[in-house]
Amino acid sequence: MDKSVPTVAGPVFVQNPDGSLFQGNPPCYEERTPPGTPRAHVFDATQLQSSDIVRVLARHEGLFLLLLLVQLIVEIFFEYMHIKYKDDATFELSLIYPSVAHWVLVEFYWMAFVGECVYCCLYFGLGVLAAFKGKPKLYHRFSAVALIGTLGQLPLAYLNRFNLLVFFLRFISYAYARFQWNLLQGIGLLREEFL
Repeated sequence: MDKSVPTVAGPVFVQNPDGSLFQGNPPCYEERTPPGTPRAHVFDATQLQSSDIVRVLARHEGLFLLLLLVQLIVEIFFEYMHIKYKDDATFELSLIYPSVAHWVLVEFYWMAFVGECVYCCLYFGLGVLAAFKGKPKLYHRFSAVALIGTLGQLPLAYLNRFNLLVFFLRFISYAYARFQWNLLQGIGLLREEFL
C-alpha cells in the first residue's frame, strides 16, 4: 500500500506539551505583507487646532472681555463719584494735610484723575486688543500694565482715591491675562512640537 504524505502549502502550528504554540514553515515560504494602516494620511499639525481648543480659547476670551467690561463700568462709576464729590474730597485732604495749600491739593487731585483716565485708556485698549488678536505677546504686555495699575492704586491712598474693588479687579485681570498668556504659549509649543 502506497500512502502518500500530503504536502502542506502554508505554515504548520504545533502545540507543545506545555501549551505553547510553535510555527513551522515549509522551505521557500514567504509571509504575506500585512494590510496597510487604516490612517489615510500622516499626522497633520493643523488637527491640533480642533474645535475643542478653539471653543476653550473663545470661552476664555469671552470671560476676559466680560471681566474688562465689568471693570470698565466700575471704573467709570468711581471716577464719576470722584468728580461729583471732589470738593468734599479736597476738603478732607486739607484736614489731613493742613500744611499744604488747598490749590496744591486740588492740583494733585486733578493730576490723579487725569493719570487714571490715561491709564484706563491704555489698559482697556490693550486688553481688548489682546482678547481680539489672541496673541501671547499682547496678553503678556497687558499683564504688565495691569500689574503696574494694581500697584499704582496703593499711592492713591494718600489722596483718598484708593479703591479696594478697583485694586482687586485689576489684580484679577492681571492673573487672568497671565493665565491666557500661559495657555496660548502652551498651545504654541505643542504646535511647534508637531511641525
